[in-house]
Amino acid sequence: MPKLKTQLKNSEEIREVLQEVDLNWTWKDMPVDVRLIYLQCSNGECDVTPLFEVIKDSLMANFVFSHTYIEKKLAIESPETAEKLFKKAVRFLSQHTAQGELGELLLFTLLDVYLGAPKILSKVAHKGARRMPVFGADAVHSQYVDGAFRLYLGESKLHKGFKPAATKAADSISNALENYKHEFDLIETHINFPEIDDELERELLAALDPFDNDDVGEEALYSPCFIGFAEPSCFEDEEAYIQSYTDKAANYIADFYSKLTKNGNPCEKTTLLMLPFSSISDVVDGFIEYMGIEE
Repeated sequence: MPKLKTQLKNSEEIREVLQEVDLNWTWKDMPVDVRLIYLQCSNGECDVTPLFEVIKDSLMANFVFSHTYIEKKLAIESPETAEKLFKKAVRFLSQHTAQGELGELLLFTLLDVYLGAPKILSKVAHKGARRMPVFGADAVHSQYVDGAFRLYLGESKLHKGFKPAATKAADSISNALENYKHEFDLIETHINFPEIDDELERELLAALDPFDNDDVGEEALYSPCFIGFAEPSCFEDEEAYIQSYTDKAANYIADFYSKLTKNGNPCEKTTLLMLPFSSISDVVDGFIEYMGIEE
């Protein structure tokens, strides 16, 4: 089966900013797919400036718009094109929804870069109003893994505390899986990713059609989850930063998968992506200011 092409072209640059702790994890003796993502720290705080820079330079437009739309605009040779795309993308966001949208943007980025799963539906660009949140799954991505097609209905939570976020995330995952038929209607209408052609589109839609395939949920649906949370104590000692993060993560991972399975969702179909910040309110305020997001 083909490997679907990812949308972001600067994955190595992004990996330099959003780095990963190279560890394998288990929960109750079961392997679980957990990615401990982190930003560099300095002066006892999480350094978000490189993150904001890469968001502005390359991530924002790719997060909001479809691959086809971006390629069409970039084909117009003008030094101002990328800046215009960024400014237009920002107009789809608002200060009212910025916290959720930053989480969704990070989820989109990590799925593309670390799971190699391209976005197939751009939900932000189809919002009815800029102050309204995205309904349903926070991200819709896909990929072939070992010859089997996977549809990722991603959830993101950017919250002061990890455990309250995990509770909400487990509920959101269940809701997204239960409402898959609505997601499919959007996918069928707006499916788009790099190098898609008519034949591949027909193949994917046939595989994902819940009206023709009763087992589509069991076979193809996966639920990656991004949780960004405040953990200021991790950054107090730069030399012990990664170890402190890893120690806290062990407890949080157990909490997340316990809540996930309590809701009846399988661990092996949920990737957990974690990212600590010094302060959620500070990172959201900085995001709004740096991007120039209007009220």
